[in-house]
Amino acid sequence: ISENCTLYKTQKKIQNFISKKNFDIIDFDAFSPEKQTEMWTIEVFEKCFDLLNKDGFLITYCAKGIFRRTLKSVGFEVISLDGPPGKRQMTRANKSTFQK
Repeated sequence: ISENCTLYKTQKKIQNFISKKNFDIIDFDAFSPEKQTEMWTIEVFEKCFDLLNKDGFLITYCAKGIFRRTLKSVGFEVISLDGPPGKRQMTRANKSTFQK
């Protein structure tokens, strides 16, 4: 996109995704936990945590309590954000390097 911003998009299951580089941002845009249960496991969020740079973060439209608790158990610092029109809240999960 620019000198300071590269967009990396792939069509792979995150469970099988391997990268030599870490990422600053993961835009976690999966369907809801009820519709796509395999994407909302602790293993997926451990993988996301490991794929992020030390100051990286994950962002998603999901704000469910159980999901937020899962992120915290993996080591993320979880922050609620105002959502876009039609959405009350979003979730930002910062990689907390001091916790893992």
